[in-house]
Amino acid sequence: MSRPLLPLKAGAVTLTVLWTAWMMWWSGSFSSVNTIILALCGAAVGYLWYRAMRWQFERMGMLPRREHEE
Repeated sequence: MSRPLLPLKAGAVTLTVLWTAWMMWWSGSFSSVNTIILALCGAAVGYLWYRAMRWQFERMGMLPRREHEE
Protein backbone atom coordinates (compact mmCIF):
# COMPACT_ATOMS: atom_id res chain seq x y z
CA MET A 1 0.00 0.00 0.00
CA SER A 2 1.36 3.35 -1.02
CA ARG A 3 1.77 5.85 1.84
CA PRO A 4 0.11 8.85 0.11
CA LEU A 5 -3.02 6.76 -0.49
CA LEU A 6 -3.30 5.35 3.03
CA PRO A 7 -5.60 8.11 4.41
CA LEU A 8 -7.75 7.93 1.28
CA LYS A 9 -8.17 4.16 1.61
CA ALA A 10 -8.90 4.45 5.33
CA GLY A 11 -11.53 7.08 4.54
CA ALA A 12 -13.15 4.80 1.98
CA VAL A 13 -13.33 1.93 4.49
CA THR A 14 -14.79 4.27 7.12
CA LEU A 15 -17.38 5.57 4.65
CA THR A 16 -18.31 2.00 3.71
CA VAL A 17 -18.85 0.95 7.32
CA LEU A 18 -20.77 4.08 8.30
CA TRP A 19 -22.93 4.07 5.16
CA THR A 20 -23.82 0.40 5.61
CA ALA A 21 -24.62 0.86 9.31
CA TRP A 22 -26.76 3.92 8.57
CA MET A 23 -28.72 2.14 5.82
CA MET A 24 -29.33 -0.87 8.06
CA TRP A 25 -30.57 1.38 10.87
CA TRP A 26 -32.71 3.42 8.47
CA SER A 27 -34.32 0.39 6.83
CA GLY A 28 -35.18 -1.18 10.19
CA SER A 29 -34.90 -4.70 8.75
CA PHE A 30 -32.04 -6.91 9.88
CA SER A 31 -32.81 -9.96 7.76
CA SER A 32 -29.87 -11.78 6.24
CA VAL A 33 -30.84 -10.85 2.67
CA ASN A 34 -31.14 -7.17 3.55
CA THR A 35 -27.79 -7.25 5.36
CA ILE A 36 -26.04 -8.85 2.37
CA ILE A 37 -27.57 -6.42 -0.12
CA LEU A 38 -26.69 -3.39 2.01
CA ALA A 39 -23.14 -4.67 2.57
CA LEU A 40 -22.65 -5.05 -1.20
CA CYS A 41 -24.10 -1.60 -1.84
CA GLY A 42 -21.90 -0.16 0.92
CA ALA A 43 -18.82 -1.71 -0.69
CA ALA A 44 -19.80 -0.22 -4.04
CA VAL A 45 -20.33 3.22 -2.47
CA GLY A 46 -16.95 3.08 -0.72
CA TYR A 47 -15.15 1.97 -3.88
CA LEU A 48 -16.77 4.63 -6.05
CA TRP A 49 -15.98 7.31 -3.46
CA TYR A 50 -12.35 6.16 -3.37
CA ARG A 51 -12.02 6.27 -7.18
CA ALA A 52 -13.69 9.69 -7.41
CA MET A 53 -11.57 11.23 -4.65
CA ARG A 54 -8.36 9.73 -6.03
CA TRP A 55 -9.14 11.14 -9.48
CA GLN A 56 -9.97 14.54 -8.01
CA PHE A 57 -6.87 14.68 -5.79
CA GLU A 58 -4.63 13.68 -8.71
CA ARG A 59 -6.26 16.36 -10.84
CA MET A 60 -5.65 18.98 -8.14
CA GLY A 61 -2.02 17.86 -7.76
CA MET A 62 -2.46 16.66 -4.18
CA LEU A 63 -1.39 13.11 -5.12
CA PRO A 64 1.36 11.98 -7.47
CA ARG A 65 0.07 10.98 -10.89
CA ARG A 66 0.02 7.31 -11.79
CA GLU A 67 2.89 6.49 -14.14
CA HIS A 68 1.83 2.89 -14.69
CA GLU A 69 -0.32 0.67 -12.57
CA GLU A 70 0.61 -2.94 -11.99
